[in-house]
Amino acid sequence: MKRSTVASLELRGRGAGGEVDGQLAVLAALANDLAGEFALEPLLERILRNAVLLLGCESGSICTIDELRKVYRKEVDLDVGCRSGEVFPLDEGVTGAVVRADGAVTFSHYSAVPGGHIHADDVRCSRAVVGVPIRLGSVIIGACIVFGHDAERTFDGDDTRLLELFAIHAAVAIANSRLFVARPPLPDAALTAREREVSLLVETGWPDKRIAFELGISAKTVEKHVGTILRKTGARNRTELASWAASVLVERG
Repeated sequence: MKRSTVASLELRGRGAGGEVDGQLAVLAALANDLAGEFALEPLLERILRNAVLLLGCESGSICTIDELRKVYRKEVDLDVGCRSGEVFPLDEGVTGAVVRADGAVTFSHYSAVPGGHIHADDVRCSRAVVGVPIRLGSVIIGACIVFGHDAERTFDGDDTRLLELFAIHAAVAIANSRLFVARPPLPDAALTAREREVSLLVETGWPDKRIAFELGISAKTVEKHVGTILRKTGARNRTELASWAASVLVERG
C-alpha cells in the first residue's frame, strides 16, 4: 500500500473516531480470505461490505463484465434494489460509465448517471455515487460501486483510491473463482494456498516486488514461489502463465 494511501486512511480513521490499524487490518483480512477460497459470491459480499463500511456508507454493488456479449452481471448488491444476479447492457448504469471512462467515475447525484436503473422516486437518485474498475491487467472485468449514505455525502480522490484497493481484492477473487473452475487438476502436486495466491497475482501481470508488498513477504520468496508454480503447472515462463489465464478468463466471461 502506498504511503499516501496509508496517510489518507489514517486521516479518515481519525476523523471517524476510529483507528487506522483497524482499517488496515480489514484489508489484510480480505487478502487472507482470498488464499484457497473459490466461492465468489461470499468473498465479493465481504469485500463490498467492508468497502461500504470504511467509506462510511450503507449501499453499493459489485458487477462482473462480459465484454464479448456487451453486458454486465450484478454479482452482489447491498441495499440497491436487491438485483443480484440480473444482467444489464454494458452501456448502462455506473458500470457502463466506468467502462466508457476506462477508470473511476463519480457523480454528485445518481440521477446524472446515463441509463441508470434506480427509479426516480428512490432517495438514492439524489445522492452521490462512486464507481471504480475491477481490472485484470489492463482489462476491466468488473466494477465496484458505492452510494452516498445521505444528501451531504460526496466522494473525493481519497475515497476513490480507497475503493480501488478493494477493487484489487475483488479482481483476485473473480480471477481465483474463474480459474479454479476452468483449470484442470494438476497431475502431481497441487498448488498450495500461498502458491495459488502468488499465481493469481502473477497472472494479473504484477511484478515480484508488488506481489511481495501486497502479501507481506520478500521478493526473493515470491521468486521461489513463481519457480515452483511454473514447474507444477508446466508453464514455460510467466508470460505463458499469464496468457493462458487471460484466455481462460475471457472465455468464461
